[in-house]
Amino acid sequence: MKLGLIAALAGVALANDRCYDEDDKTHYRHGAISYKRGPPGYKGSIYAVCNDGEWECKVSDQVLDQEALPSVDCDQVITEYDIMMEQAANGDDRRLKEAGLMLNPKHAAVWPAGVVCYKLAPGVNETVLPYIKTTEEEYRKKTTVRIISEEQCKTSKIQSICGHCRNYALLDDKKPGCFAFVGYEGKPDQIMNLAPECYADGKPGRVEHEFGHAFGLFHEHAHPDRKIIIIESALATSRNNYVKKTDSEHTAYDTSSIMHYGATGGVCLPKDMTKRFCDINESHDKTGCVIPTLDDCDNEASKVLGQRDGLSPTDVKSIEFLYPKLSNEARSLDKLFAGGKSAQSDESDATKKSDDDDDDDDDDDDDDDDDDDDDDDDDDDDDDDDDDDDDDDDDDDDDDDDDDDDDDDDDDDDDDDDDDDDDDDDDDDDDDDDDDDDDDDDDDDDDDDDDDDDDDDDDD
Repeated sequence: MKLGLIAALAGVALANDRCYDEDDKTHYRHGAISYKRGPPGYKGSIYAVCNDGEWECKVSDQVLDQEALPSVDCDQVITEYDIMMEQAANGDDRRLKEAGLMLNPKHAAVWPAGVVCYKLAPGVNETVLPYIKTTEEEYRKKTTVRIISEEQCKTSKIQSICGHCRNYALLDDKKPGCFAFVGYEGKPDQIMNLAPECYADGKPGRVEHEFGHAFGLFHEHAHPDRKIIIIESALATSRNNYVKKTDSEHTAYDTSSIMHYGATGGVCLPKDMTKRFCDINESHDKTGCVIPTLDDCDNEASKVLGQRDGLSPTDVKSIEFLYPKLSNEARSLDKLFAGGKSAQSDESDATKKSDDDDDDDDDDDDDDDDDDDDDDDDDDDDDDDDDDDDDDDDDDDDDDDDDDDDDDDDDDDDDDDDDDDDDDDDDDDDDDDDDDDDDDDDDDDDDDDDDDDDDDDDDD
């Protein structure tokens, strides 16, 4: 008799935990999330979380991995959002721009010339600096983007980066956890928090994860083709970090991405891939999906998730999707602060040197025919540069990078007395840099990002 009463009371409690959605005309379980306005992840979007039978509304600030955002009045924020959108539809988008919102964004706004600037907030624990340095190197060696300090930006005197060095990510550690704004906000003091716990394991992976957000990468586990399931009872960060981004341009889903949460963060690969599991923003009552539990997780298979050992090949592709080529500004920064190195190669220096020597003999005769070959642009002399600079920039960023690595290893900072091959490379780089330092990337116009109320800490 008592067991029956307990079971009945438990059933009532479970039913009372659910929230009714007037728009969908259905119930959602406790912990489920429902987007009310705007695309998931972007600034200004509005979502509601079912908490003990009541909807709690949040407004995204486009910061991922932080703690939960404060609750707001649902009716009020939805009304304000609708008014802004109606005004924008009628040609008046002033309020929309003031709020930093974008209509139908395909990706976060990108940094001009692919360069992220950062500044340490007063009182920040400087033990974070070696991890930032390692992160700079990881992105420099593998991708088309660069990370520099505000001081380096000013030293470079390159006006086309970071809004004349006025816009930067302000690295703070006053709050617990690791979190960052996604993309380029186009203003000073863009949010990035790197508490000591972010590198307490002695590895830079979580710092690299947050800079991935700064460059414009959303979470990989939010991929529309993801294979993982979301365990509501085990989530380590706020729920909006787990919603699929079906509206975004993307590369292939990658379980080994540095932007993917691990099994300790409430995600896992299921034992049974054939089951139709409920997503975090999906109603069991409406679709008949199976509510996932920890028992559904394949713990062994899920070990691949959440690696923080460095950028995966797909992470590199995702960066290059947003920043297709190495900018001339980035080349100049490499000359100033990285000893001329801008290579993105896993090949040995000896192999690359051999390739460079072989190509030197052919380059002088075949420059026009061989613009697409790996070493042509670097080996061609100044005579060819005047004609082919634009082509070289678009097609051979990686080649310039590869040659620069060889130059740096064999010659130490590109002195004029170095080998002929290196002299040629340096001349090319200098020409490229000098010609293009003043070119402004139009990525500034993309900016004024949007949303991501993304919250919370530990799982980056």
